[in-house]
Amino acid sequence: MSVIRTFVLAAVLSAGLAAPAFARDPVFTVKLEAPVTEATRVIAQNTIWNCTDDTCVARPSHASTVRSCRQFVREAGARVVSYGPQGNELSADEIARCNGDNAAPLATNNAQ
Repeated sequence: MSVIRTFVLAAVLSAGLAAPAFARDPVFTVKLEAPVTEATRVIAQNTIWNCTDDTCVARPSHASTVRSCRQFVREAGARVVSYGPQGNELSADEIARCNGDNAAPLATNNAQ
């Protein structure tokens, strides 16, 4: 009976330790400012994005950052209005930086 008990315990522990390995990266969604004319694939930051209409989706292994968004914009050649997984999208300010809208130079006022 102890052999069976040992086998069952080993199986339960194996399943418990293997479960995190099956966890998948979250789905990121990018909403484009203008829709694409046909289904398109964009490769940015080692991720393949599938784009249809004004939406691109992927399961990237990176975080939702302005930097990753900028690389998407650079590779896609399109402006975005949202970027990231549901509930963790970039803020409006971050989207503006992603699109390169903060072109105003940083002013230093040392002359006072």
